[in-house]
Order: sequence, then C-alpha cells, then structure tokens
Amino acid sequence: MSPITFSFASRARALFIIKSTLSLSSSTTSSSPRLIAHASRLSTLSRSASIPKTTHLNQRVSWHLSTRSAPSSLFHTSSRASSSPSNDKETPQKPETRPCWKCANPVPYLALICPNPTCKVVQTIAPGANYFEVLGLSPEPTFDIDVKDLRNKFFKIQQQVHPDSYSQNTNSDQVYAQQQSTLANKAYATLKDPLSRANYLLDLSHAPIHESESLDNPELLMEVMEARELLEDAQTEAEVQDLKDVNDARVLETCQGLSDAFRERDLETAKELSIKLQYWIRIRNVIRDWAAGKPVVADHV
Repeated sequence: MSPITFSFASRARALFIIKSTLSLSSSTTSSSPRLIAHASRLSTLSRSASIPKTTHLNQRVSWHLSTRSAPSSLFHTSSRASSSPSNDKETPQKPETRPCWKCANPVPYLALICPNPTCKVVQTIAPGANYFEVLGLSPEPTFDIDVKDLRNKFFKIQQQVHPDSYSQNTNSDQVYAQQQSTLANKAYATLKDPLSRANYLLDLSHAPIHESESLDNPELLMEVMEARELLEDAQTEAEVQDLKDVNDARVLETCQGLSDAFRERDLETAKELSIKLQYWIRIRNVIRDWAAGKPVVADHV
C-alpha cells in the first residue's frame, strides 16, 4: 500500500505560507518562538509526512497547500460533486428473490442459507449488495449506525456461514461459506470504523476523493503540529490523558459533522471532514502508543 506524499512544490508552498505569516507577525511584534518552531516542524512534516490510504479510498489523493486565499469550500474540483439527490446516479432495483444454486427454489435475494428444508446450502454472494445490506442493517446507507447492533449482526452471520462449519460438506458449500464469511468480515471492518465508513459512503454516493481535488487548509496542519509538539513535550501519563481528552473531543465533533453532512447530502463537506478525521485518528493512534521517553515520529502525525 503506497503512501501519499507531499510533492516538492507543495513543501515550497507550505514554507512560503509560514514565512509569510512570520513576516506579517514581525511587522507588529517580535516573532513568536513557538511560531518559528512550527515553521521548522512544517518543513519536517512536509518532507516526511505520508497519509495512508483508507480501505475504500482507491485513488491516490494529492495534498497541496496553496497560497491562495481560503475559499468557501476547502475542496476544489473540476466539476463540483453535487449534493442533490436528484443528480445522483440511480441504483438498480434488486429483485426480491433469486434461485438457489442447488435446488433452484426461490430464496430471498440477500439470504445466506437456502430455506428449503431439504437443501439448506450456503448461497452465493448476492450481486450488487452493499455492506449495509450484507450485514442486515438498514437498506439505506447511513453514517449513523448502532455499533453494538452492528457487532451482534456480524456475529450472527459468522455463526451461519463460518467455513469451519462446512468442512465436511461439498466443495461448493465450503467455497461459498468462505466467500460469505470473507465478505462479512470486510463489511464489518469497514462499517465499525467511522473513517472507513465515511469513505465508503462517499464511494456509494459516486463522490470519492479524486486526485484532481486538493485540500487548502494550512490552519489544520498547524493544529496537527501543535498537537505533535505537546505530545513531544509530555512527560507524564496525566499530561497525555489531557491531550487524549482534547483529541477525543475533536473526533466526536468531526463525526457529528459527518453525520450532519451525510444526512443533508452535503458531499463536499463530508469529504473535508473525512480528511480532518483522518488526522485526528492518526493523532489518537500516536497517543495510544505514547511512552515516556519514546520519541514521537514525524510520519505518525
């Protein structure tokens, strides 16, 4: 999985922003040592930072810092993704039933097991089923899900199709059980995590983040570097706990924003918030791995 890295031009623009900020600051007051430190950190971050792709972000995202004034939307695309449901591509209607591959009796389209008492074989994967349907959730994809209910449904599915339960069955049964189990695992891993869930919803909405889009938000990078600096300076678990509380609040706030954005079909805002959430989750992971005297690696934040 190749990382997404800052280009040389991006680093140059980032340094230009910081230098411009320092220049403006010096015209009214002496330059802040902390701001100077931030400039150095941004140089390091832009050289070494890499942002891993999430599970469903299949196209590389180019990150750019721009010297232009911030527009009303942080994303720029050649054709702005529409947030109007009327412009969404229509999803084909799924039939209510399909024939069992073995007995040919009709079975519910999303059924895992043939209901015919003389058959009861594992069914093939239903074509076109999304992860919400695979796990028996609401047929309408949504960011707001009950994680406990999600987990319970996942365990119930695994009890039905776990490959070990079909080790003595025909080869077809074993193959289909393995396929159904693998799909359920992938769906669960995607939907239980708010970041991968958000990216998956963007994919379903035909609005994935493309290489032609860029994020202009130097303030966000400054906030990330400030968090990194505080982590580097932390000496006790109590100090790190304070930082964790602050970052957990950021995660919750961003998730609430994603909930609102998807509910209102505001896909541009959903994209922006997905990127923010990725930063906060990366900081959360660094906090989780923190240990006294252990350096905070630049690539991690």
